[in-house]
Amino acid sequence: MPKNVFRFSCPCCGKEVEVDTRSGKARAVDPNEKKGKDFETLVTEQHQASERFDSMFDSARRDQERQKNQLERLFEDAAEKAKHDEDKRPSNPFDLE
Repeated sequence: MPKNVFRFSCPCCGKEVEVDTRSGKARAVDPNEKKGKDFETLVTEQHQASERFDSMFDSARRDQERQKNQLERLFEDAAEKAKHDEDKRPSNPFDLE
């Protein structure tokens, strides 16, 4: 290590800090920092995550379709019931006072 480079531990984050007194630059160095993964591993992980998100999205879409069909069926049943009870007036919430 050159005489113009000093290393010390940062009290906040615990990383090693290198300060070059000649250039006035400082950089944080983490000796325990993990190296990055290779490109193929990253692509494989991204593909797996994409498939997982697609399956979750498809599941949510099916649930929404099922709920939509159920609500449409309930609405049709209520409309049919209202047709059969034509003589009855719908309740007005303002009449409850």
